Amino acid sequence: MKHFRILACVGVMLLLSGCTALLWGVNKVAEPKTEMKIQIQDEVTGVFQYKNLAVSAVQGNKKTAVNVPPEGVAFIGEKNIYILTQGANELLSLNNLATQIPLISGREENTLKLRISKPSGSDSVLQFSDALSVEVNKSPGALSAEELNTIRHAGFQSNGVRYIRRMSLSGVIIPKSSLNYTFDKTEYLGRTYSVQFYSLESGTDFHPVNLATNIVVTPLALTADIVFFPISLTFLRLMMGPH
Repeated sequence: MKHFRILACVGVMLLLSGCTALLWGVNKVAEPKTEMKIQIQDEVTGVFQYKNLAVSAVQGNKKTAVNVPPEGVAFIGEKNIYILTQGANELLSLNNLATQIPLISGREENTLKLRISKPSGSDSVLQFSDALSVEVNKSPGALSAEELNTIRHAGFQSNGVRYIRRMSLSGVIIPKSSLNYTFDKTEYLGRTYSVQFYSLESGTDFHPVNLATNIVVTPLALTADIVFFPISLTFLRLMMGPH
């Protein structure tokens, strides 16, 4: 009986060991870890609307058009120019709405974080793309019937706590040092706002390349001038939170 108990215990231990090995093989403890890494940091000092804008990248003797809208919105940073390729019209409409109803966005107060895209071999400029949540900075119970109708018409939906609208924002990052143009007709802000561009890493590091590309800004048509329009400070407060 004693020998039988010993053999039984050994058998159970072997079975448990086998099951444990199977579980560890299927459910890996050390899964690849994804983490956010800040790749570019800048301070936004100005913002403007524009018309009749064309942008080209010059690499050696080759000139390649950069895909930016002929009219839209751009930000001026201390290091770079950020031209929006998606979301400009939505932001402008929300900017108008913010004069009537308090709106707020951004994960951190006075800081906007956007995901940077890994450049492919054919990319002439760095690009960014991310989704932003814009919320009404008032509880539903504090909103009037007219305000509720306005924000619902603008695409906001209730999450049970606040009214929220998600939007996509994309653009290109142009280093000032490579630019052959001075943006002197812009709306400069009374203070600076922080912007950070991050990548999500798992396994290998990604470091944005320092593009040795000259960026050429020209009028869309030879007979047209590039036209700038100022944008109110509400635009930045909407994106980055109150001061």
